[in-house]
Amino acid sequence: MQSNHEHVYPPFFGVVLTLLLWLATPGALSAEELVFILAGQSNMAGQGNTSELAPFYRRTPSNVSFYYNGYKTPLNRFVHFGPEIGFAHEIARRFPHTRIKLIKFAVGGTSLLAWDPHWSAAKARLTRNASAGPLFKKLVQTAAASKFDGSGARLAGILWMQGETDAKYPGVARQYVKNLNSFIHALRLELKKPDALFIMGEVNPPVKLFPAASIVQRAQKNAAAHIRNLRLVNTQDLPKRNDQLHYNTQGQLELGKRFAKAYLSSHVAGVRPP
Repeated sequence: MQSNHEHVYPPFFGVVLTLLLWLATPGALSAEELVFILAGQSNMAGQGNTSELAPFYRRTPSNVSFYYNGYKTPLNRFVHFGPEIGFAHEIARRFPHTRIKLIKFAVGGTSLLAWDPHWSAAKARLTRNASAGPLFKKLVQTAAASKFDGSGARLAGILWMQGETDAKYPGVARQYVKNLNSFIHALRLELKKPDALFIMGEVNPPVKLFPAASIVQRAQKNAAAHIRNLRLVNTQDLPKRNDQLHYNTQGQLELGKRFAKAYLSSHVAGVRPP
């Protein structure tokens, strides 16, 4: 006979109780890992000043790992930073029990011709990028070096901040949609994720130095309307450095948060947040 102080719970209650205890356990992480690839040119590489960050942003969230050019490193290791810090903190706050991996590869001053999956030095010379080499190939290699294919890893999204260099050359700018579509299609195939969410920051360089800026901006909006699973992030009001080209510390933090918001608000099949 059971005492009045003993309680027998149905099996379902035990499962629920175990789950609640797991969720309440600090540091308990799921087996799944959300992987984000960050790529582009100088505003992805970033010119935010790490020294100006509040203490909260000078740490790497416990469930986030950051790989830059294939090497694991803290988010705040470098003098300058890009959108990864604001993005990482927003995603980590939203999914505190999910492992999150950011893989970043960015090269300043590069056009889409430098990122062409069918790269050629002759094409890259049109935007003075031949010396950068085949960046598409390097990006794929960087993703592999960052253990992208690890157990439980799932590509959650690709973050892209690029287009200013194309805006210097009207002839190249007019090919932006075509070149972007080729890049996205090839990258999705290489990563074995044909419907991967692609989140792109809108370019807004100073027109005096970038005469084809409006052409690239229209191309990006056109791409967002016609390329599946592509989201365009507004950057028009983000604060910049004195050069009016690169986002400053607050601008980079906000850019990262907007990338995160675009991901969190996405309801595309296959890239839905856990």
